[in-house]
Amino acid sequence: MVDAVKVLFFKKEATYATDAAPTGAVNAALTRNFTAKPVVVDRIQRNLDRPVRGSSKDAPSNERQTYGYELELAGSGAAGTAPAWMEHLEACGMAAPVLTANTSAVQRFAAIGALLSSATAYHWHGTQKRVGLGGRGTFSWDFTAGQYPFIKIDMTALLPAAGAITDAAPGAVAFDQWKDPVEVNTANTDFLLGGFAANLRSFTGEANAEITPRNLVGANYINRGNHGLTCRVLAECPTIGAKDYFTTLRKGDEIPVQLDHGTTPGNILQFKSDHLQITDIELSDENNVLMISITGKLNVGTTPDDLIITAK
Repeated sequence: MVDAVKVLFFKKEATYATDAAPTGAVNAALTRNFTAKPVVVDRIQRNLDRPVRGSSKDAPSNERQTYGYELELAGSGAAGTAPAWMEHLEACGMAAPVLTANTSAVQRFAAIGALLSSATAYHWHGTQKRVGLGGRGTFSWDFTAGQYPFIKIDMTALLPAAGAITDAAPGAVAFDQWKDPVEVNTANTDFLLGGFAANLRSFTGEANAEITPRNLVGANYINRGNHGLTCRVLAECPTIGAKDYFTTLRKGDEIPVQLDHGTTPGNILQFKSDHLQITDIELSDENNVLMISITGKLNVGTTPDDLIITAK
């Protein structure tokens, strides 16, 4: 029997698909809802002609693993120090955060031509240990009123030649780098969409990064292709005089969106884009209050500015 206790060690690689040897003392991630598929394979079909009915033996190919989890969003505890979850976003195509001492850590997507990060992961259910190398992935975020904010990470990784799945206990772990989040509410959170302070129910989004295993002669790796950020805002519907999002949709204009969360230095976060283009609007009823659901794209300008995340 294997216990369903879940543990993840996660570390940025110095060289692609070379084991970065994460440890529980430094690299343990405080996850929620961790899931894993330790072995994923394609099938080589032979389609042999035989004198009997039935299937023919095939063979596995292009082996890899997938795993996913959520991380609560909080600061590092010290302005100018990056929160631990920013390392996970690096493996999803974002650049390393730019640090300003005692002030901020700012992260955006990596520029064209930049070497994209990858990660080594050791993960467990009980004492069943799995190793993933060269991991890359995509992510989403969720700020919902009355809840803690979080990001969801979905990773794909290569399997090592040996020791991909073994029996081994994770040992002691430390979560000192993971700070407590604060609730999304009026006291902690400010939200602007097109310069208007909407009464927000939720602000969610997805990177939609293209993650593809590449299986070639001479090269085997997880490719991180393009991404196309999408988001959804659910809020109380303003009067047309206060803010007319319908006209914004009809014109195809881009508008800024900004969420600031937290009040204590070291635990303040900002998610920001100046290029939200509304693609759809739906209306609904919540407790006899008209709600507006705005779906949009976060476009890019001439620099990687479709999403800028700041911890300060």
